[in-house]
Amino acid sequence: MRKLIFSILILFSFVTAAQERFTISGYVEDNMSGERLIGANVLVDKARGVASNQYGFYSLTLPAGRYGLSCRYIGYKPACKEINLSSDTVINISLSLGLELNEVQVTASKPGGNNAVSSLSHFTPGMEAINRMPAILGEQDLLKSIQFLPGIKGGAENTTGYSVRGGSADQNLILLDGVPVYNVNHLFGFLSVFNSDAIKNVSLYKGGIPARYGGRLSSVLDINMKEGNMQRQHGVLSVSPISARMTYEAPIVKDKAAYIVSFRRTMLDVPMVLYQKLIGLENTGGFKFYDLNAKANWLINPKNRIYLSVYSGRDKQFSKDNQDGISNEYYYKWGNLTSVLRLNHQLSQKLFFNTSVYYSHYDLTNLVESESEERYTKYNANSSLNDLSLTTDIDWYLSPNYTLRLGSKATLMHFAPNIVQTVDDEFETNRNQEDKNTAKNLEFYGENELIIDRFKANIGLRAVLYDTGKKNYISFEPRLAFKYNADNGLSGNVAFTQMSQFIHLLSNSSLGLPTDLWVGSTDVVAPQKGWQLSAGIEKHLIDYSFGVEAYYKEMKDVIRFEEGAVFLSSQNKNWIENINVGQGKAYGAEFMVKKEKGLLTGMLSYTLAWSERQFNEVNEGDWFPYKYDRRHDVSLVGEYQLFKSEWQEKTFSFGFTLQSGNNLSIPDVEYQGLPMPGMEDYLGGVPDWTGTRQTYDYPNNFRMPLFHHLDIGYNTKRVKSYGKTHTWSFSIYNVYNRMNPWYFYKDTHGKVKQVSIFPIVPSIGYKYTF
Repeated sequence: MRKLIFSILILFSFVTAAQERFTISGYVEDNMSGERLIGANVLVDKARGVASNQYGFYSLTLPAGRYGLSCRYIGYKPACKEINLSSDTVINISLSLGLELNEVQVTASKPGGNNAVSSLSHFTPGMEAINRMPAILGEQDLLKSIQFLPGIKGGAENTTGYSVRGGSADQNLILLDGVPVYNVNHLFGFLSVFNSDAIKNVSLYKGGIPARYGGRLSSVLDINMKEGNMQRQHGVLSVSPISARMTYEAPIVKDKAAYIVSFRRTMLDVPMVLYQKLIGLENTGGFKFYDLNAKANWLINPKNRIYLSVYSGRDKQFSKDNQDGISNEYYYKWGNLTSVLRLNHQLSQKLFFNTSVYYSHYDLTNLVESESEERYTKYNANSSLNDLSLTTDIDWYLSPNYTLRLGSKATLMHFAPNIVQTVDDEFETNRNQEDKNTAKNLEFYGENELIIDRFKANIGLRAVLYDTGKKNYISFEPRLAFKYNADNGLSGNVAFTQMSQFIHLLSNSSLGLPTDLWVGSTDVVAPQKGWQLSAGIEKHLIDYSFGVEAYYKEMKDVIRFEEGAVFLSSQNKNWIENINVGQGKAYGAEFMVKKEKGLLTGMLSYTLAWSERQFNEVNEGDWFPYKYDRRHDVSLVGEYQLFKSEWQEKTFSFGFTLQSGNNLSIPDVEYQGLPMPGMEDYLGGVPDWTGTRQTYDYPNNFRMPLFHHLDIGYNTKRVKSYGKTHTWSFSIYNVYNRMNPWYFYKDTHGKVKQVSIFPIVPSIGYKYTF
């Protein structure tokens, strides 16, 4: 046996020597801006190939010989080149904008691509297509746009929260330049924090999630900011009824360093406050938000590049009054700060190295302050989360058929939920200090991408050690995704994903919006765990593609914040005493038809789904439907190219959704409550909610009626001299004025009443690029 193995090794070495192999590597870039292009397909002889990684790098190792090298990327003209490979070669590829085909950029996962995950589990929505979709009040929004995709269900009408395959909103990992964003809401959830003018690329995973991602149970939304124009100055000015946006990018040193800055601010508060002062109101109040994106990058040399990106955003609802010598001030504010410093280093033509250090901060504050000559009182409730992490990733391109990815991550997290301070002239009281918690996290992953003839596979493992300070949790998460492509455009896939989640969002299902009160796993509250199995088939024709995929998901140690519990209050009750721990399951099937070519393009999808939860202390221990248990979901989104020339473009877009109603908890019993001692002094009166207390023995006991609406949009773009463009966007939300229920409540007579807040809403937006 030893002789046989030795003979095989000698024979293999001769074959290897006889077939000398060399490596082609480089970057794929936009020829106008120098931006690196993510996921571009680099092919050899239109067959073998790889996709550029998250930083535009690709590598191919081939036997010596002559080849036809081609590169394709949605929205760009393909580039082709004949090469004679006789040594290791660096070829940087520049692509020019210009669609060969009029197509909606729903996904970049094309037949023959290198992704082992199906088109129903992995989407890369194009920002150009998103910016042409119908928008309410002129604000295109990424998180609202993805709710048209199969398997993704929105929360309350026209809000950014979404559920993926029966999971909760906090089970979605949302990354901005690789940094987790812990609050994604502006304007109480009616807008997301993501400014579309600053976004370059988006990738969404619902199933078959690669091992390089971790920390959530349901999905990954990976968003990358633009890097800055290396060639010339470029700017965008956008105005809508809600906000104004300004984006500017320019080279610092041409072809070496560049930056981009994008700022957005609401336009609601200024006229409101001015009007209140103009008419002489004693009470003034309003709402405002802003967000700022900034990024710079420096190409030190062909093998090294540094990135620095920052995001800051904040919302504030405020009011002030001065009556009878008493000055009162109230505000409720929340916001994020993220920053990341990143180094890309090309170790060799086959090895790409990336390391980064990032910081993510989220805080929520509720302040009530009263001052007079006789007395001063203050009530301040605050929650915060801080996340500091160091990450390392290596991409090793061993051959066109095999890529190995390795990585690690070390994280330090600090939680401070519901820290309450009450102050007056005599006393200062601080509550819930014991809820502060620091946790450490250490993660490693290995990921193998394989192509064997018609089979493609992504096989990986992620290992996590989470230290609460009192208890350690260890998790091993296998990831498997397989795909088979037949000659006739038919493909089949199967994927298995196991995930762990070590943080929790305390959210009350009877409220319209979550309060974003983040807490970490403790020695008492274990991390959430889940696994998902999915399988499907797809058929690709010349102009159309069809797909169906079924999934089954189980979750354990999921938490539920008790109905009727108060979030930001002076209660002494620990948050752990207000939760139930249980399990969940979700299953269903997704169907999709896409038309990808021609003047009319779009996607029709249908989802049949179930999502359930079980807690021993709730509903007598029986399973009950989760709030996002929407049985049926039909979505249609499309675009029609009315006219296109070198100087003008006109498009008509539409979106329609028809869904089963959300589940809502209606209180079973109401009984008289008692105010806390001293509450009247601190808050200037006894709040209404102390009058009655409510019980919710049977959660999600009320299903809302059928939900549906149609939106349409019209975009006209004119190109002026020197690349300047003017774009007008007109849209109508809820064309036929369907009064969908946004919320239900019980009145004083015990009757259930409906609240609807979105009738037909026309809007207009304007964008100027220079």
